[in-house]
Amino acid sequence: MDESKRQLWEARFEEQANSGMTVDAWCTSKQLNKYTYYYWKQRIRKAKMEPMEKDTTAPLFAKLEMPSVSDERTTKVGLIIRWRGFELVLSDPYDISLATQFIRQLSQS
Repeated sequence: MDESKRQLWEARFEEQANSGMTVDAWCTSKQLNKYTYYYWKQRIRKAKMEPMEKDTTAPLFAKLEMPSVSDERTTKVGLIIRWRGFELVLSDPYDISLATQFIRQLSQS
């Protein structure tokens, strides 16, 4: 995508948002076709999403392991999650929200 066009359209999007006008009214006042406006809005949005989609280093899945029967902590905890050198010990194995937050935080670092 041509960088100058991207900058021009991003400036137009910002101007429209700050105008307090609807997209239709703003485009009419600027003598722009609203379909062209939406075309560029979608094209730029997709271009911004591509780098995130191409990031193959981020794990899509994390291995969750239940402690083995021989683990001395089995009677004290319900679930142990080990991931990338970190460990989360949950006394309630059904606390999915805490486990989800833990994995989400680690995957962002």
